[in-house]
Amino acid sequence: MTKSRKSLYYVIDIITIIIFYFAFTYEGAKDNRFVLLIILFMAYLTMSMIKYFFSDNRVKAISLIIKILLLLFIEVNSKYAINYFIHAVYLLIMIDSTFLLNLRSSYIINFLSFIGSMYKFINLISINNTISNISQMFLFILINSLVIVILGFAKYHQEGREKIDNLYKELLKAHKKLQDYADKIKDLTVVEERNKIARDLHDTLGHDMTGLIMQLEMVSTMMDEDIDSAKNLMEDSKTNARSSLKKVREIVETFKDESEKSNDVDDIRELVDEFSRKTGISINFKVVGDKVIFGPDVTITLYRVIQEAMTNAVRHGRAKEISIVIMYDVDRIGFSIVDNGAGCDKVVEGYGLRGMKERVDLLGGELWYESKDGFQIGGNILLK
Repeated sequence: MTKSRKSLYYVIDIITIIIFYFAFTYEGAKDNRFVLLIILFMAYLTMSMIKYFFSDNRVKAISLIIKILLLLFIEVNSKYAINYFIHAVYLLIMIDSTFLLNLRSSYIINFLSFIGSMYKFINLISINNTISNISQMFLFILINSLVIVILGFAKYHQEGREKIDNLYKELLKAHKKLQDYADKIKDLTVVEERNKIARDLHDTLGHDMTGLIMQLEMVSTMMDEDIDSAKNLMEDSKTNARSSLKKVREIVETFKDESEKSNDVDDIRELVDEFSRKTGISINFKVVGDKVIFGPDVTITLYRVIQEAMTNAVRHGRAKEISIVIMYDVDRIGFSIVDNGAGCDKVVEGYGLRGMKERVDLLGGELWYESKDGFQIGGNILLK
């Protein structure tokens, strides 16, 4: 119950007490009738107090019906044919019900109050059927009807405003939830981008560092035999180191836009040729099947998977030969990377393998691997 609504109820109750005071003064009741009227009045006030302590609409409706019956009983015990002071209290009951109950319930209570207010007029006409009394009754019927209609419109607009307020509050809550979801998505996006940067750093830097280490080992071997070739290879190593640093800067500073990669295997072929040249590893690369069109995300994933697989073959397996096959199909692209490295009995899934699986999973594909007579990685990527 709002503060303004509570103040309105106080005003209605105070007006009711004042009206009853004038009604009883007008009655001039004495002895037993006075006691009875006081008891009925106190019972009426008790019913009026219920709205301050109970929020259940059914309890409020019952209390209003009891108030109508008590008021009717007070009128029956009046010495006058019609006590207009008591009659005015019916209008206060109508106002009370309009603010206490919903539109449908208030109409029912107001109708009952209207019927109760007509009791004395009907009784009067049955005793003294004059034009004056009939006209007076119809006048009060008209007044009560207008009051009910006006209160009904007021209640209708009040409920409309309350619905709008409730919808506005729900919209605010929904907006708050959407904002929370947006913040969560933002956090998840940051985490995803961080993981993507980490994968790219691992794939690019690990790949280039492996090639650089192989070149430096070759320089160390050639120093005593062919100093000129060793110097040339050293210069190549410097160039590759600078290139690696540039790639790292691109990833960290600008989060390189990989969508610019071509939608075929040209970049992958260049990657394979460059790795073979840097490391001296023999790599057999071929593409099988009719060429299909696919998006840059597929190219990027294939690029990173093959890059990581070649790096692992040299770094962990000490492989000398690598065979790479890309297989075109109608709705998918398959791939296979096999090396003749040392292999192992039990494969421990590190960051590189996990990163490859994550990339393939994001495109709805699958990746598998096994270590037998070297190391083999295979899988496929679905084409959307």
